[in-house]
Amino acid sequence: MRSVITTNPVVRAAAAFLVGGLAVLVVHQPVVGLLHALGATPITPYSLRATHPWGIPVFLSLSFWGGVWTIPIAWILDRLPRGWVYWIGAVCLGALPPTLTTWFVIFPLKGLSPSGAASVGLVNALIVNGIWGLAFAFVRSRIFAIPPLVERSQTLIAR
Repeated sequence: MRSVITTNPVVRAAAAFLVGGLAVLVVHQPVVGLLHALGATPITPYSLRATHPWGIPVFLSLSFWGGVWTIPIAWILDRLPRGWVYWIGAVCLGALPPTLTTWFVIFPLKGLSPSGAASVGLVNALIVNGIWGLAFAFVRSRIFAIPPLVERSQTLIAR
């Protein structure tokens, strides 16, 4: 019997959103805190500073967008074979798209400088987001035990 998580795409997306949002709170923000403690960034974790235009605290906004980002990341990871390709894909997908979008789309739209006080810095952002992507992939592959679509399709063909 197959789980609803492995068969229903809406449930798969919701699970990705939930795990991605929680990964921001449990992994991303503590890594930001570690970088802050080491003096690598002026950004503090779990910032209550209001975001524009709705005034939501930064850490909640990051958690929401972390959940949104993990939906397409999960879709791509499902198509990668397990093993080192999966884990490298998780780090790269966690690090590159969110960081580059923030730096080259969101910051200019908000009139912010990527090197300003609103940013942890490019290298730090790649590190924080890469670790977040890795944590997302780990939790998703272990707790939800979601096999990649490649394995599922081979299992269905074998039946």
